[in-house]
Amino acid sequence: MNYKEQIAAYEADVQSPNVSGMEHLNMLMNRSEIAKSEAHLTDQERQRLLEADKLLLQKANLFFQTISEIADLAAWRRDENVPVSHWWWYLDVITQMPPTNEKRARAGQQNMPTAH
Repeated sequence: MNYKEQIAAYEADVQSPNVSGMEHLNMLMNRSEIAKSEAHLTDQERQRLLEADKLLLQKANLFFQTISEIADLAAWRRDENVPVSHWWWYLDVITQMPPTNEKRARAGQQNMPTAH
């Protein structure tokens, strides 16, 4: 599979958080393969990758829950010598991070009383 096909597969994968943990692990491996080709990506391909990465982050909890049923990401990272730059292998860490200011602001807006 070439990197153009890998990007298309990754885009499809991040839209499907309700599949097996094995499929999610394959998605993470695919993302690592894409990272090897990032220097060759066009601006449009980089934008597509960025949008797919955003979706992965937005749904990180769902992906991590399913993966954690079959694998220990920390052990996987250690065994496979995953570099820190491959942040997608850190879903266990990402899901434990406090919400960003943007998320807090959106949550605050949703809880704000409306004027009558």
